[in-house]
Amino acid sequence: MKYRQKKRFDKKDAVKAVVVLVVLVCLLVCGGLALHLWENGQYSTGSDEVGSEVIATSDELKEVTYNGQTWQQRPELETYLLMGIDKEGKAVAVDSYEGGGQADVQIVLVVDNANQTWQMLQINRDTITKVPVLDVMGGVSAYADEQIALAHYYGNGGKNSCENTELAVSMLLDDQPINGYLALNMDAVGIVTDLVGGVTLTITSDFSEIDPSLVQGDTMTLDGQKALTYVRSRHHIDDQTNIARMRRQQQFLTALEEKLKQQDTKFAAKAYDALSGYMVTDIASGTAAKIGEKLKQYKRLDTLTIAGENVVENGFWAYHLDETSRQETVLQLFYEKSDT
Repeated sequence: MKYRQKKRFDKKDAVKAVVVLVVLVCLLVCGGLALHLWENGQYSTGSDEVGSEVIATSDELKEVTYNGQTWQQRPELETYLLMGIDKEGKAVAVDSYEGGGQADVQIVLVVDNANQTWQMLQINRDTITKVPVLDVMGGVSAYADEQIALAHYYGNGGKNSCENTELAVSMLLDDQPINGYLALNMDAVGIVTDLVGGVTLTITSDFSEIDPSLVQGDTMTLDGQKALTYVRSRHHIDDQTNIARMRRQQQFLTALEEKLKQQDTKFAAKAYDALSGYMVTDIASGTAAKIGEKLKQYKRLDTLTIAGENVVENGFWAYHLDETSRQETVLQLFYEKSDT
């Protein structure tokens, strides 16, 4: 088993950001106005047909059997992959088939139009799974058992890196179709935090070896740089696993959501102006607008994760999924029990 991650678990992590959570909250809280700007063409990335496919007819729905029970794929689902990339600066493609940056935050957003609900699956970036390896022409040359975050590393950091991650996530979820992707580079966390005037939360971990100003148990307002430190660090923090960091990311998201609710109608325009250069997506303007409206109108279900075991292998963190948990998570997200 090989891991092409450049850093070992006992060295300071490269920047890990929950940038994609920021975008999701912007869609949820600011939806209408922010996406109206996108829809008018300022941030459009293609026709309205891109990323708009919905599983709609029963003839297309799969059936699976699990523990003696038949399950049928739920109709009218939309599935999107949201990614936070560990690269500084704006989203600029590189002239290489490797080096696209790792997708350290991966969230699968599932919108159920039939039941009018939406739900997120937060994927551990250290998850060991089949990762497509790209060749110099951008095609898949092999599959390797690696951390799923590395799927984005293959490619130029643009479209092919995102599509490669999309393929890896789809395979992990038993080939579930994914209708579109959105990736943001890490700087977005600091940008949005500063735009809202800081994010207030209670420090849950001991950061004394990273930033002594982040005192465990204190409630404080984080500026952009401190927010980035809080959501990205794991060396000398908690048990140094990504699971602990994911809990802080969820905490930050909740606190950021509260600040976003306090913003005036001009905030959405400022946020999208500030973030547009850090984004890579194939979700077209019209589709994005519809997603935003659905997230506001539909019922939100609890965020899911897949259980597993953290181990260190060859000096790298590896998260091995519990197969029962993985299968049941796929069923919960995409299937319903069949009456037949």
